[in-house]
Amino acid sequence: MSSLSLVFTASIDVFDEEALRRAACAQASKEGLTGEGWASLRQGIASDLIMLLDPGSIPGAGFEIRHSACEADGGGA
Repeated sequence: MSSLSLVFTASIDVFDEEALRRAACAQASKEGLTGEGWASLRQGIASDLIMLLDPGSIPGAGFEIRHSACEADGGGA
């Protein structure tokens, strides 16, 4: 089986930072993190986006995300 490596780039506009934070916290809880655990890992909006957009390895999907990063322009990063 051959392997292919890709880079995916997306521009995302955040229009409700609080809703994003709540959704990321809920996802962290689904993944087994306590509220305190997520709070200790979270570093702002970038962490929230990564929590929601990077599922890591999805069984049976034929791919895994090896690394994710988020760069923010403007405030709130």
